[in-house]
Amino acid sequence: MNRRDFLAVSAMLGVGAAVGACSDDEAGSSPTTTSSAAIDTGDSGRFVTIIGAGAAGMAAGHLLAQRGIDFQILEAGPTYGGRIKHTHDFVDFPIALGGEWLHAREATLGQIVNDESIEITTRMHGYADDDPYGLVTGTTVGVVEMGRFDDLKFVGSSWLDFFDEHIVSGIADRMVFDTQITHVDYSSDPVTLFDATGHGWFTDRVIVTVPMKILQDVDIGFVPALPSSHRDALAEANIWTGMKVFLEFTEAFYPVFTEFIADGELDGQRSYYDAAYGQESDANVLGLFLVGEPAEPYQALDPGDELRDYILAELDELFDGAASRTYIQHISQNWANEPFIKAAYLEDNAFTRIPNALAGTLDDRVYFAGCSYTREPDWSSVHTAVRSARDAVDELTAR
Repeated sequence: MNRRDFLAVSAMLGVGAAVGACSDDEAGSSPTTTSSAAIDTGDSGRFVTIIGAGAAGMAAGHLLAQRGIDFQILEAGPTYGGRIKHTHDFVDFPIALGGEWLHAREATLGQIVNDESIEITTRMHGYADDDPYGLVTGTTVGVVEMGRFDDLKFVGSSWLDFFDEHIVSGIADRMVFDTQITHVDYSSDPVTLFDATGHGWFTDRVIVTVPMKILQDVDIGFVPALPSSHRDALAEANIWTGMKVFLEFTEAFYPVFTEFIADGELDGQRSYYDAAYGQESDANVLGLFLVGEPAEPYQALDPGDELRDYILAELDELFDGAASRTYIQHISQNWANEPFIKAAYLEDNAFTRIPNALAGTLDDRVYFAGCSYTREPDWSSVHTAVRSARDAVDELTAR
């Protein structure tokens, strides 16, 4: 079983004010001139602003820093991480509320750090071919051997822990939080960004890393308007909603994965999986991964008792009442409720022309990076978000 079978499955701590700030009476319109002395462009002669501090935004900042290019990251929310959010407060190992697996070779971690002098100590755990894999038909679970499944789990850590250890320390002083960019004016040099308060920021180049749903909902306006290639791709894109739920039990009564065969007729996926698999823990944690149409009934429920009772009833029917007998606690993450994210990711079965188009650069000033902005035939995972950031930085620095 491969990835698509399962996951288908100042402001700027002293730099931003110098690089950015239009005065309050300037914020309503684009400036026509700026002093070059006001922009600290570093050795490269340019300054880059990254919109969004998720995986792609952090990776872009990390690569720019390595290349001696000055930059800042403007993040709409109160912290960094985006869709690699996690919690350490549920059980005795980190629970990944968003991106959880490495859908590539373990060597990818070293490629992300991009520094051979750094030892990568992150531990990973793979799956065994004979792990039990449940297939649900009606209310019956048939168990078979899983077969090949190349994805890797983090042991005692998460994607966000990895970024904390190897990426964030070098870019933390370049992040500005609670700054929602609502307009990008790239009609002239410098590029001007406006945030939700009307405050303006000057910059030479922009890397936009916001989730695709933010662009689809036109939460960011562009001057000039996005070209038809981008607008058409956004109009065509089916962006899956998403949710994850984790339940702790006193015993593990479930297979490593449990898939619902009937969900193959829906636009999306619903899968239960052993979230404690490979962890050095006695906790029994079952994860529920939901994207697209199968997520909607769960998202409609109150996340407390109502969601708990709905899931326990479903599991009890499949596993002879074991869920209710052994339930301890649960948590959930509804990505539709995150105001600066709004959804999960571009559907797995989208035409490649959609992410290909959205990876396109605008007038050598505006670049795009993120899990669904790529010219490659794969998207919607952390390593592809990082890869797209590298592509954007490569293109930017080549010009």
